[in-house]
Amino acid sequence: MKLKRFMDEAYQGKVRRRKLESCLGEVVFSLEDLAEKAGIKPSKDEIARLVPSDPSLLTQLITSDPGKKYGVIWGYLSSIAAERGTEPLRLPARDYAGLELSGGVIVLEKGADHVGERMHGGRIFLKGAAGDYLGQELSGGGIVAGSCNDYAFRNMRGGWAVVLGDAGNFVGLGNNGGRIVIRGCTGARSGWLMRDGSLHIHGDAGDYLGLLMRGGKIQVLGRSGARAGWRMKGGTIEANDWGPEKGAYVTGGQILGLDR
Repeated sequence: MKLKRFMDEAYQGKVRRRKLESCLGEVVFSLEDLAEKAGIKPSKDEIARLVPSDPSLLTQLITSDPGKKYGVIWGYLSSIAAERGTEPLRLPARDYAGLELSGGVIVLEKGADHVGERMHGGRIFLKGAAGDYLGQELSGGGIVAGSCNDYAFRNMRGGWAVVLGDAGNFVGLGNNGGRIVIRGCTGARSGWLMRDGSLHIHGDAGDYLGLLMRGGKIQVLGRSGARAGWRMKGGTIEANDWGPEKGAYVTGGQILGLDR
């Protein structure tokens, strides 16, 4: 009989269980430790169970550079630290800051990609520009950013967002709720496949505004580019001025001018 099988039958797995319990009780000192225990792509709950209760150790983890390898883990840690803290958490510009945030406040001088992704509570303030995918799948809480790149607030379901300057392409793609205010201009295809919620643009909007839109409301205080509402099936688009081919192939919804 092999030794491994003999030990399993003799101790009925108790040796391995004690070893596992010992590992779970070990102190985590680095992002590598967390990745070793939870894997490269764990859930937030898995990370929360492993994070040390000692604030100084959590601070040590937050100030570590995750690189690309541990970006998701660091993102969860940033949210856990903000939720546990009593003061706003100030962080450097890194991907996934505020990942699945449910409470607390995070302040960033500027943002990288995926800031506030799957956020459902709390607040994030970016003094400067954010990267791509700002507030993706946002369902609660709020985000304020100086400006942002492409795919901001994609698949948003709730909460609110304010961009103080310009936004890139595909703002509010696939939105199903929530409120977005862009105080500058937006690029192409804002509100693409939008089903619910509201998008207010204080400046101009790029081409294909509300492309294939099915619900919700878009309002543009400036001028919309070409083909606004193209193949629109529902919802409402309002603008002060329009580019060519407004409402081409529309089968539902409303395209209206603003009363100024």
